[in-house]
Amino acid sequence: MDKSFGIQEPSVMALGFFDGVHLGHQYLLRQANNIAKKKNLKFAVMTFDPHPNEVIKSDKDRRYLTPLASKIERMAAIGVDKLFVIRFNLSFASLPPSDFIKQYIIDLQAKHIVVGFDFTFGYKAQGNIDYLQNVSKNGPFETTVISKRIMNDNKISSTLIRELIKGGDVHLVPYYLGKHYEINGCVYFSSDLYTQKKLNNIEFHIQNKYILPKCGVYRVEISNGCKTIQGFFKHSSVYENRYELNSNKLDWLKEGNPKEVTVKFLNRLAYVNTIPISTKEFVLPG
Repeated sequence: MDKSFGIQEPSVMALGFFDGVHLGHQYLLRQANNIAKKKNLKFAVMTFDPHPNEVIKSDKDRRYLTPLASKIERMAAIGVDKLFVIRFNLSFASLPPSDFIKQYIIDLQAKHIVVGFDFTFGYKAQGNIDYLQNVSKNGPFETTVISKRIMNDNKISSTLIRELIKGGDVHLVPYYLGKHYEINGCVYFSSDLYTQKKLNNIEFHIQNKYILPKCGVYRVEISNGCKTIQGFFKHSSVYENRYELNSNKLDWLKEGNPKEVTVKFLNRLAYVNTIPISTKEFVLPG
């Protein structure tokens, strides 16, 4: 075990990758928190980074609904007392299920664990729900398994949300994610475009490995944490990472480049294969 964990307080621990922290994840986390309160224990969460497929299947271009920094923010907002982020590497992937339980459940003082119905762990995913429940019988911890959550006849899952985003159906995402899909990045204002061509365009640079919707123009909200405006996000090529934001209310971004902003996807408008988007193409009210 990583000795940096040190001595731990007894806790109720939820385990999972939790990409997106969607409505199914939120239900699981609420159940864990409720158990922690009833038992007067700390509410802990264990997650992993990067995704196992990056290590096991060499999927180096893996994209996320919530890159690690965003996931940490979501966990803090939910009220998690302690978050364990386990580095997923070949050594960790090779752990027998019994070693995983010893080092990452028992040694971390998890008195009750909460997992989803499809949770697996250990070498070649040999550990599963049945394995956990057998070990926890008369053992040092209890186990609660959360069944799948259904919305609109679909299982709420990160895979489903990823498919909706990749297909451009961002308007359907809130039914499963619990909110509109958001990404963070930096904007770089082009004075050349603004003053000479009189276009309200800014370059948008994504800092993390977010999954992105397919090419097209999307109605979005752009926020810097203090001010929020409506605008458009343009993704024009599958072959290069070219993204632009457009609005007729971008004066607040003109000074002090670059600026960090959050872009919230509301719906897809059209496919456009020209750059840039001008305010003549899309005019916002007000």
